[in-house]
Amino acid sequence: MTPSSTHLAIAARGITREFSGPNEFIRGLIQGILQYAPGIRLHIFCDDPQVAAQFPDAITHVLPGQNRLLWDHLLLPQALRRHNIDLAIFPKGPLPLFAPAKSIAIFHDLGYFYPALNAYRTLDTIYMRFALRLAAGKAWRIFTVSEFTRQDAIRLLKAKPEKTITVYEAPSDRYYPISEVARLEEVRTRYSLQEPFIFYPTSISPRKNVNRLLEAFESIQGVIPHHLYLTGSLKWKSADVLKRLQRLSGRVHLLGAVPPQDMPVLYTLAQFTVYPSLFEGFGLPVVEAFRCGSPVMTSRLTSLPEVAGDAAWFVDAYDVQSIRQGLLEMAQNAELRAHLRQKGFERAKMFTWDRTVHTILQNLD
Repeated sequence: MTPSSTHLAIAARGITREFSGPNEFIRGLIQGILQYAPGIRLHIFCDDPQVAAQFPDAITHVLPGQNRLLWDHLLLPQALRRHNIDLAIFPKGPLPLFAPAKSIAIFHDLGYFYPALNAYRTLDTIYMRFALRLAAGKAWRIFTVSEFTRQDAIRLLKAKPEKTITVYEAPSDRYYPISEVARLEEVRTRYSLQEPFIFYPTSISPRKNVNRLLEAFESIQGVIPHHLYLTGSLKWKSADVLKRLQRLSGRVHLLGAVPPQDMPVLYTLAQFTVYPSLFEGFGLPVVEAFRCGSPVMTSRLTSLPEVAGDAAWFVDAYDVQSIRQGLLEMAQNAELRAHLRQKGFERAKMFTWDRTVHTILQNLD
């Protein structure tokens, strides 16, 4: 690829509307390209004028529209043709029906193809199964955020191995151990935090395995002094979880949607972070916790061992007893937490936007 002469587009619909993993990836990728590949003429196609102010070094094209299908499959491809762009990144996976010749799909996970997870709404699942299969066949390049997801794409979508490349996610620069006393106290007060506490940065949905975590925590709450805090910004098929949360409300607390700037403070204040998810395409909160110096307990499933390496305490996410033992070990073993904290700092160095951007650009020749 010749950066000095290349126009590269990125589809960024919806990045200002919600704080989510895919939107964090888009923001990080945009900033990474601007920072580490300044010769690239980056075009952002979005649906909110605020994006231009956030990325003043990019060329921003605002396409107003609320209908996702209309925006993705009509407004966006028309705009790409109008601006003579034939190299475009589609970082949420699906491609427009009339995509440019050199379309780059990024696959985060293929949970839509695992019905036992109950991860998504029925209509979303039907659409995304169709759209991801189509993208796997049409894309000029496919990047996946883990080797686990790459193998899923090859197996489930019949993606060609030679055009399917792993490129890891990376955390925002906002994630580091927070030492400013005023900032720590402000967050403590805002959320009425009771310490020591365990932190689970998650949505409340079946794939996040909150029910088993709560069952394990309930069985040991008389043994350890910790409170448990969950972000819980999204609730999906969560009636049983919410009932258990109500019963445990003295020790377990649902924070709801947490502003991005507060997340590093919560990781820093937590004695440790748990992430016993059943299915992840990458598992960005694990690396965020590493960056903030928070020891991590996570599951052995899907991409999580690949991402965490030897820097986390692993549990069997389907076994409440394993989660229970993991919580006890993490809560009672200060030496283990100190060891994992240092391991986490080292492991986090693997995941940088510099590396991600250069891996992408090296594979666009």
